[in-house]
Amino acid sequence: MLGAITIGYIIGEQGFQSIKIGFEDMFFAALVIFLIEMGIIAGQRLEDIRKAGIFLIAFAILVPTLNGIVGVIVSTYLGLSIGGAVMFGLLLASASFIAAPSVLRTAIKKANPGLYITSALGITFPFNIIILLPMMFILSTMLHSGMMDFFG
Repeated sequence: MLGAITIGYIIGEQGFQSIKIGFEDMFFAALVIFLIEMGIIAGQRLEDIRKAGIFLIAFAILVPTLNGIVGVIVSTYLGLSIGGAVMFGLLLASASFIAAPSVLRTAIKKANPGLYITSALGITFPFNIIILLPMMFILSTMLHSGMMDFFG
């Protein structure tokens, strides 16, 4: 990632134009195909979540919530704006469903995609958007307004 950032900085906007088709235009098409496939897998395996039980459901909600709240608190302490703190918290809360399914699918062939993809897309993602995002906005607003003076 650091190498890609460095190359992007060196070649600039003009240098990027010659490779734009491969790294931007085709990227979105590949991303759409990837997301459709993940959605299909999640939809076909919804029953696996029920079989896994309450632990998986609780884990898919509680860990992102904890990560998001810690992210909002830390980023507020570091001086990010209300929106910046919310976005940082959301990134920490979302990390599990962005990269983990691809890594698990490649690294652990016997892992059940019905558990890791369906819990990520069927539980964590909707929870983050519907419940956690507003919660983090409220927390960030409270921290920025001094209503919760954790930091003196």
